[in-house]
Amino acid sequence: MDLRTAASTEFAGAKQPEIPLPPVHIVLELDPQSVTASGDLRFAWRVSSAAVTADPMTPSQIVDGMRAEVSAIEHLAGTAAVTARGLSGGVTVTAATTVDAGATGQMAEQIRQTLRDIAVPLPEEEVGRGARWQKTAQLDAKGSHLTQTDAFTLLDLAATGGTVDDVLAQTAPPQALKATGMAAGAEARMESMLASGDAKTQFDLSRLVPQTRFTGTTTMVVSGPSAGDSKRRVTMIMRVGIDIQGSPR
Repeated sequence: MDLRTAASTEFAGAKQPEIPLPPVHIVLELDPQSVTASGDLRFAWRVSSAAVTADPMTPSQIVDGMRAEVSAIEHLAGTAAVTARGLSGGVTVTAATTVDAGATGQMAEQIRQTLRDIAVPLPEEEVGRGARWQKTAQLDAKGSHLTQTDAFTLLDLAATGGTVDDVLAQTAPPQALKATGMAAGAEARMESMLASGDAKTQFDLSRLVPQTRFTGTTTMVVSGPSAGDSKRRVTMIMRVGIDIQGSPR
């Protein structure tokens, strides 16, 4: 999995320039454990390597921060399950592989989401080229509650493979955020969140992991305590690109 991210913020009407973050290359190993009579698969997973590609022009504090995030996931492992129709049955993380608090951060959440959405969920009905269907899920991410809607279109279909387009949207109601290091009694709130993206997935029914390319943008408005009794509101915008390529060991 190759992860590319760029972030910008806006405060009091002043927008900061977008900053590209160092790309991250993550290798996940999946080990099938069992298959039920109905075709549901349970597998073990682990992060076998994770690396940050540093650009000499990127400020050192950004590179160091990204490397700290990545180092927290280098030993993560757990189990997951997927039904014969591609529906995730849950992703667990083995507690012993969570080496520090950073392993509960954004990078770890990206790993969990990738495993949760690793397969294209197929409808119960038989479908052909041009078919459309939708999936709606309630998600918990870092203590936040989100609704994710995926609108799928089957673009191409062959004997053992095909191409699916996925238009994704995430929304979240206003809610409190869990912020590390915040003073007792202080509260950070997510006032609004909207994420959108598009993924093109090429699947081969003889292989577990499809080839996927995703691009998306997340806009989040966060408020928190400021001087006096006022609250500070910050708009954060993040653009993400993810490429996933599966290969047999």
